[in-house]
Amino acid sequence: MKIKQVFSALFLTLAFANQAYANAESYILKMGTNRVVSFEFTKAKNAKLPTLLFLPGVNRGLLSSDEALETLAERGFGIVTMNFSTQPISVSQLDKGVKPDFRNSTYTLESYHAEVAALSNELQKNFKVKTIIPISISFSSAVSSTLPNFPFIIDAVPMTASAAVNPELEAYRAYLRSGEIFNPIFGPGITRSMLDQSYYQQWRPQVDSMITTFELDKNRKDDMVEGYTVASRAAEGFVWDLKKTSADTRRVFIFAKDDSETLLKDQLQLFLKAMDSTPNALAFLVKDSGHVVSSDQPEAYANIVTYLLTNDIKNVTGIFEVNPSTGKSKLYSGEEAKKFAKDLIKSL
Repeated sequence: MKIKQVFSALFLTLAFANQAYANAESYILKMGTNRVVSFEFTKAKNAKLPTLLFLPGVNRGLLSSDEALETLAERGFGIVTMNFSTQPISVSQLDKGVKPDFRNSTYTLESYHAEVAALSNELQKNFKVKTIIPISISFSSAVSSTLPNFPFIIDAVPMTASAAVNPELEAYRAYLRSGEIFNPIFGPGITRSMLDQSYYQQWRPQVDSMITTFELDKNRKDDMVEGYTVASRAAEGFVWDLKKTSADTRRVFIFAKDDSETLLKDQLQLFLKAMDSTPNALAFLVKDSGHVVSSDQPEAYANIVTYLLTNDIKNVTGIFEVNPSTGKSKLYSGEEAKKFAKDLIKSL
């Protein structure tokens, strides 16, 4: 009962500034002349609270001015929002005439591990940040799923499998690869070319939108499209394998009730596996929210993060059902949590 009361109390209406948080500053982390990571940093107002490192979605990183992040900054947390080196906002920061590293290198999810680690080291060394909590969203959960050296990670609307996010694309990829049996010499190259063409068609409009919205260097358009394609390649065939997830990391999931059925079903199945393999599996299911829960339900999102990082949760396991419209939450534990997840899966 005490756990439920503490969490529900976080839904009390609080007054926060609406303007973009004034203390956010933009920086560039150089990992080489041809590889940069852009990020925003807001120093923690409360030295006892950690700094939250928000990993980006597939389109871009979150912004310090996003409502949920403003709320967390006002509550005293440090805020860092990053863009991977392959994303447009980072690509646009390369010096004129410099070809991006990803043009000549094969990027994997581990390549993005290196960027998170480099930024974490930079924050600790030059920004004097002591405690860093990574918070992924969607695509970047594929990166965080095997991210080492962090005691606590929050994964919001995680991409638990690429096929769950985009069943049609994965079916197309499987179809192309099946044809390689009849053309073992040239087949893989044909598959790669056909998939990349699909990515180019998908990402060109997104790059146009990013260039306009953020006033980016339009001369970098082809590099930006290629950067998105590189990220898409890195996630091909991804399936979250709990055996590869660090046992030393306490991990909490945030799911959205109105997410796509295929993705939510896969997320719940992963959570059930986590309950069977780890003693402290914990998840939150936010009602009345689509995939981008931090934007759809910013107050609930900020309240969940606040609860997790200002309370002792080492003995809290199961799944919270969060109802933002009523300001109430209910914790299902043990077998009750498994039944709740299984019943929801059946209903999808």
